[in-house]
Amino acid sequence: MNVSKALRLAAVALIVAATFAGTTQIASAATSDRLTADLGALWTIVLQTPSNQNPFGGGGGTANACWKLGGNVVAPFGPLGVTSCTVKPGTRIVVVGSSGECSTPFEEPPGTDLEACARGLTSEVESVTVDGRQVSLSDELTSVLPVTLPANNLFSVDAGSRGQFVAYGWVTLLTPLTPGNHTIVGPTFTTTVVVQPALK
Repeated sequence: MNVSKALRLAAVALIVAATFAGTTQIASAATSDRLTADLGALWTIVLQTPSNQNPFGGGGGTANACWKLGGNVVAPFGPLGVTSCTVKPGTRIVVVGSSGECSTPFEEPPGTDLEACARGLTSEVESVTVDGRQVSLSDELTSVLPVTLPANNLFSVDAGSRGQFVAYGWVTLLTPLTPGNHTIVGPTFTTTVVVQPALK
């Protein structure tokens, strides 16, 4: 199985649920545009991160599966789940129930319907469990986005190679977790989110 197929299959299998002690964490009132932007930013970072620093390329370990999207937003996202993430207080968490991407020319030939391809790789996950309760996810589709690959990239092509991709996924954005340890539970993994104490 080549790297790109492993990347896509792993993404389809990923389901994330968030829990923290005593209280259900409510999803924020993020607009569809915001969620789509976060999904696009996540996949852009994944595709542009070298394999040896990238959990989808077999490198980097757990720490590099806690993707920083900017604006104090983190997305735990890895092919086998994420063991733990440590975040600052006030950090919002992007929950990815399922997501896939298709790119050209690295994975698919030019002219491929990237939207249909990405949708075909993504399992329908309409909700996740947060503290034992369901939180709805939104299905989001990015526009066609540009990507420039680094050296030692996921597709084993020349550094600086340019292409484009479309990502589709079931996502939500949670409001910040309280300081302390929080457990994220999925069907095949458990993630600990450690929120650092607020500075006094």
